[in-house]
Amino acid sequence: MAESASVRFDLGECRILEPEFVGEPGRRTFRLRARCEQGSAVLWLEKGELYQLAVTVKQLLRSAVRATGAPVAAADIEAAADHEFKVVGLSLGHDRRSGRYVLIAQASEDNDDAVALWAPTPLLDRMADRAFEVHDGGRPRCPLCGRSLGPDGAHTCPRAN
Repeated sequence: MAESASVRFDLGECRILEPEFVGEPGRRTFRLRARCEQGSAVLWLEKGELYQLAVTVKQLLRSAVRATGAPVAAADIEAAADHEFKVVGLSLGHDRRSGRYVLIAQASEDNDDAVALWAPTPLLDRMADRAFEVHDGGRPRCPLCGRSLGPDGAHTCPRAN
């Protein structure tokens, strides 16, 4: 996101920050659903963007990927939100004073068209864990490296060497 971008809507602290998929395998679309103090948002992302967000969060928090135990299920396409758009840029920041993280999602190339979602560390960490599960479509993960196993359970693990 450009340095001069500004937030039009600050939705406050999130109570729910849930990655979801919509559609059948091979034709899925991905989104991040948020319910916050000041409203709700549905942010549509590319599959790779969702995965990269999860990787960035895990690296930032220096936490391991963990199974959430929640089933991976298709989202309700009709879920209503105060703000819904296709994301063109994401930024992640940290407020040292409050200890919260902020995810800024830019809705268009305009520099003043962004939504801010605030999340405490545990919620952001769980969102990243869920994002990996949603990205992988519920496939089991390697216990050594956390990558998803193929449909037949096959996997070349870099840590197994």
